[in-house]
Order: sequence, then structure tokens, then C-alpha cells
Amino acid sequence: MFRWTDDMIRFMADAAGHTDFHRRMASELLPYLHPDDAVCDAGCGLGYLSLALAPHVRHITAAERDDAALAVLRRELAARHIENVTPLCADVFTHRPAKPYDAMVFCFFGSMDEILSVAAARCRGTVIAVKRDQTDHRFTVTKQPLGGTHVVDAEIGRASCRLSELGIPYELKRTAFRFDQPFRSWEDARRFFEVYRRRDDVSLITDALLRERLEETGDSEFPWRLPSLRPAGILVFDAAKIHEGRQPEI
Repeated sequence: MFRWTDDMIRFMADAAGHTDFHRRMASELLPYLHPDDAVCDAGCGLGYLSLALAPHVRHITAAERDDAALAVLRRELAARHIENVTPLCADVFTHRPAKPYDAMVFCFFGSMDEILSVAAARCRGTVIAVKRDQTDHRFTVTKQPLGGTHVVDAEIGRASCRLSELGIPYELKRTAFRFDQPFRSWEDARRFFEVYRRRDDVSLITDALLRERLEETGDSEFPWRLPSLRPAGILVFDAAKIHEGRQPEI
């Protein structure tokens, strides 16, 4: 089970504040949403996608079970005077809204069977699932497959195949955005690789590795950055079609 740590929250907040990743992701999702929609951003993390979507829909429920992550969203909502986003500290897999959402967004969150199970019970309109379009972790020192040692297909491929197996029609759009990670210091960068090293030996995180991976920015507050491209696939389907297909077993 994924858990946010203080370091993860700090690094993600720095990256979200120094890139236009979430604004660009929101622009890819907006053609499937309507101005009067009540949307659930399921597993919203720090809530930056909710912030980017907020000006374009009626209301967003930003659901996240980690209150420390939601604290970042609460601060941003207050600072930006945004009133149509409700942070919800809850497990979206067990929480039942008073009425179904018009749309649900699962951005890098949940397996496809989990998404289908939740959306079937909680959504009456559009379901959007954003999945990784890569096979390896982006920030490890050595090559580390996502989801196990023998995974050869990207998440988006497995998710789209699952929809096809269940007979659920969908639209697929592939995209990729820069999501660079800024650092306040050299040691900050070293700590980042320690946090995201997976099975890598910490001894591999050397000054030589950092010199190879990092770029100087000329910014006094964030003098270093790790360039990163985040490829993704966007799956869009109608929640009503879940009931017409074969129900997933989870």
C-alpha cells in the first residue's frame, strides 16, 4: 500500500509548483468534462490536478486517504481562494457519496478492476483513468520494472486490454509531459534518489551519478533539476457501460 512520506510530499510539491504538468494534464481531460459536472478526483494525492480542473467544472471532491497529503491541498485552496474543491480524507474504495458523481478521474491511481468497481457504484457519467505509459520506474539508479521483475507491458496496455476483455468501449489517448524535479541543494538531490531507489543499493547514489543526471538551473532557490518526461495514456469510458460488460472480480 502506497504511503506518502514527508520527503515525498516535499519533492512532489516542489515539482508541481515548478512545472505546468497538472495544467497540461487538465487540458487533456477537459474535453471529456462539462462545466456543470460534479467531479471526483479519486486518490488525488496533493491535489494539484484538482486545482487545475477547478476553474472549469462546478465542483470537485478531492478524495485522498492520507491527511498529510491533503493538508497541502487545503493550504493551496486557501491561498488561491478556490471554493469549489472539497478535500475528502477517505478511502475512495469504501466511501459512499450522498449521490453519484457526474464524472470520476483516476490519475495514476488504482488498478483497472478497482477503478471499474468504484466507478460502477459511484459514477453516473464519464470515467477517466490516466495510466503510466512506461515499463520502468523513472527515478531509480538502475533499471527497475514497474509492478514486478517480469513486467513487459506498460500499465496503459494492461488497462486497455482489461477493458476490451470485459467488453467495455473506451477511447484511448496517449500523451507525455515534462515533469522535472527541482532541488534546493546537491544533498536534496541525493536524498531524492535515496527515497525513490527501490531495490537499488544506496552506494550507487554517487556524486558522479548526480552530475550525470542533474542540470543546473541558474535559480538561487532551486539550483538543480532532474529532467523528466512523464508519458501517460488516458482511457475514457462511460460508467453505464460497466454494467453492460462482464463485471470485474476483485
